Amino acid sequence: MSNPQLYALLYVTVDGALLTEESSVQVRRASNAQIVQTTAKGFAGVSPGAPMVNISIKNALPAADIEYDAGDVITSLAVVEIGVIHPSGKQLVAKGFILEDTFGHSVGSESNYDFEFVGSMPGFEE
Repeated sequence: MSNPQLYALLYVTVDGALLTEESSVQVRRASNAQIVQTTAKGFAGVSPGAPMVNISIKNALPAADIEYDAGDVITSLAVVEIGVIHPSGKQLVAKGFILEDTFGHSVGSESNYDFEFVGSMPGFEE
């Protein structure tokens, strides 16, 4: 019999400011290593790639205003810092670029404002 436990909520920051309207975050870290195959060995191993992170953030869109509008940083290709905070005190912090955003709504669903970030490969730090 297992003991029930409380599981974590993650919090997201952009340039140090908490996104209070964030409703979903997906973090994908990848080595981008290339698979090496040879005639004699078949699968021979991997060649190091350029490690990076892709972060997808979904936000609710209040009627009053957009909490964070990435338009200016998208067009200027300004470097931003995204943080994903775990309640243990550890956080994943990456610097990179917001390359695109989308927003919309539909019947029976909340309005949303979402953006995609790509940056350097981070680890969880205290």
